[in-house]
Amino acid sequence: MTRDDVQRILRQIGLRPQQAAGQNFLLNDDICQAMVDAAGVGPDDTVLEIGPGLGCLTDVLLATGARVVAVELDKRLAAYLRRKYRGQSKLILVEGDIFRVNLNDHLEDQGYKLVANLPYSGTSLIFRNFLTLRPRPTSLTTMIQSDVAKRITAEPGEMSLLSLLVQYYSVPHILMTVPATDFFPIPRVQSAVLHCEPVQTHDEDEAKQLFRLARAGFASRRKQLHNSLASSFHLTTADIDKHLDQVGIKPSRRAQELSVAEWLRLAKELG
Repeated sequence: MTRDDVQRILRQIGLRPQQAAGQNFLLNDDICQAMVDAAGVGPDDTVLEIGPGLGCLTDVLLATGARVVAVELDKRLAAYLRRKYRGQSKLILVEGDIFRVNLNDHLEDQGYKLVANLPYSGTSLIFRNFLTLRPRPTSLTTMIQSDVAKRITAEPGEMSLLSLLVQYYSVPHILMTVPATDFFPIPRVQSAVLHCEPVQTHDEDEAKQLFRLARAGFASRRKQLHNSLASSFHLTTADIDKHLDQVGIKPSRRAQELSVAEWLRLAKELG
């Protein structure tokens, strides 16, 4: 889809793109194909697409023969997509907010893949919801802000609650960076395609303890770990030091320096 095509369609439906709403339309069909290839989408798959926009990615998904559930918030875009894909039995178009839609009504029991060009403003919440709540996808292949993709794939030393969450539930890696000029309107930031697979199910009690602990640690990133944990768990720093010593973690380290495995050991020790 060319820039002229996008502008023409937007004029026809009376839509002025709102960057605050993540309405930056991808122009590069090759990127869409690369995302679908990375997700390994085939005719037996069900795919969830969030924010299909004008259907650049939707076209490629449907070409695989997959069943596509596309959730679009904007009424004008949803109306355009209904006309564009009239008679397309493999597409289920849902008009509404992805955080309010009951996906159980549309997704099949055997699982689904999430493939989407995500709005930047909702990225963290989308990852948190789809990795921790049911129904979970088997994989996520998403276009997101490049800086966020780097945060998600960060190594110990630069970790965050978001990177811990995504790396606990999956193995994320950046497939490619995408220049801002591949979108209309041109966003102020670079983008990247992030692939997360496999998405794993963990013991709920373990996950609850892990993130209760991590939230306490990351609440004061500048504090040494034994200080931030002592105040949150109402223990003395000496008591926390003993627990940290048991799992081989120096009390002077900070939350962003711990790996997923170290957080898990500490959660088990304090559990």
